[in-house]
Amino acid sequence: MAFFGFKDLSSLSDVDMTIYSYVTQHQNEVIYMRVRDIAQNAHVSNSSVMRFIHKIGFSSFPAFKTYLKNSPTLEEAPNHIFAFIDKSNFPSDIEEQISIVADFLFQCDNIITFGIGNSGFIAGLTARKMASLGFNTSTITDATYPIPSKLLNTTNNAIICFSVSGETTELIEALNPFTNNNDTSIIGITGNRTSTIARMSRYSLSYTEPEDRINKFYDLSSQVPAVYIAEALANSMNHKK
Repeated sequence: MAFFGFKDLSSLSDVDMTIYSYVTQHQNEVIYMRVRDIAQNAHVSNSSVMRFIHKIGFSSFPAFKTYLKNSPTLEEAPNHIFAFIDKSNFPSDIEEQISIVADFLFQCDNIITFGIGNSGFIAGLTARKMASLGFNTSTITDATYPIPSKLLNTTNNAIICFSVSGETTELIEALNPFTNNNDTSIIGITGNRTSTIARMSRYSLSYTEPEDRINKFYDLSSQVPAVYIAEALANSMNHKK
């Protein structure tokens, strides 16, 4: 973990790394120490401590101590690497909604999970888990697939559509034949409860997750909330068995 805002740890000497390790492990004590106290405890010279402080970007020892005093310790610092999800990502009644949808899916004869791009992987995971539980489930990750033909002469069907934005044109066009369809119901799992796909759906399970794209086409948006909903649905269906 880069501390002091300094990231080029490879440029530090062995002596520098000794000081670095001591300071990061004793931050609360160091803010009350003198240069010679740090040097003595880290088993280095006073000049080595000062060279280290200048190397990592501080003009003086007081500036260095002020930074330490105003910074959270490593234990207190938020770990954004693993801060994927919490209750704020979902509506307050998400568990009730999932239970209602699981009840509906439990009665369905055919379940299709549908999504493209990254959402297609989540659709595949969901279909596999539900199929493992004994439900007739398949996945489609091609928006041009003739879904109406696949469901021809069938009833009691569900299409679970995964879409972060809920506005993907190809998905909307593929789902359009099933809006207000008596034989096939759409279940939208999207990051936007007011999106087109959410409004097309009989049941909408939404979450809050900002879209993150590179060069418009490369989607880095987190799929963790969608996975949570998919797992919760499968678990709820399993409990009903």
